[in-house]
Amino acid sequence: MLILSGMAPYVTMLESQALSCVDIMNDRMDSNREMAINAVDILNDLIGDFVSGTLVLSDYYRHHKIGTFRRDQMISVQKMCLSNLVLSFAKLLEFWSRFHEVVPNEHRAVLKELNRNLIRRGVVDFRNKIVGHIWDNDLGRPLGHSEIMARLATLTGGDLTVFLRWVNNPEGNTYPRTVLGVIETLRDSLVDAHGIQPSEVIDR
Repeated sequence: MLILSGMAPYVTMLESQALSCVDIMNDRMDSNREMAINAVDILNDLIGDFVSGTLVLSDYYRHHKIGTFRRDQMISVQKMCLSNLVLSFAKLLEFWSRFHEVVPNEHRAVLKELNRNLIRRGVVDFRNKIVGHIWDNDLGRPLGHSEIMARLATLTGGDLTVFLRWVNNPEGNTYPRTVLGVIETLRDSLVDAHGIQPSEVIDR
């Protein structure tokens, strides 16, 4: 194609703008991929925390039921495991606020609904007033035992066994029926979408 000499500056400008757009797109892709790697790393940690918290509590609960684990010991283990689960729930809520941009469209509605469920269960309140702190700022005092138990009932739905299986069902974490099923599916989707290798997460 013949380009008149007077048009050369305009052609050069258009070429420069096109290259700039490509650079911006590449930068965004690199940024999204780095964010996806961070997201996968965090989701891996959450998977481990949810698995350990539920399985340890379930195992010790079985020992308690057959009389090989004392009640005072069971209370301590239950407190430890539920605290771990509540902190993990709180991290999952924060995950959405920090990484929602890289959550694939097909999983956004499911993760939003899971977050709404966690909020209805009082996760934030439980974390702020029981697990993470000793003081209820709204009441101006620590919560009493009956108040803590009431919030625990809200968190678990009143049935610890059903609650644990909702978080992690060892017989099968079908998406989106369990918390672990949602997190594992989301993690795997990010790995596939961005071609993330294990070494990119582990060897950083």
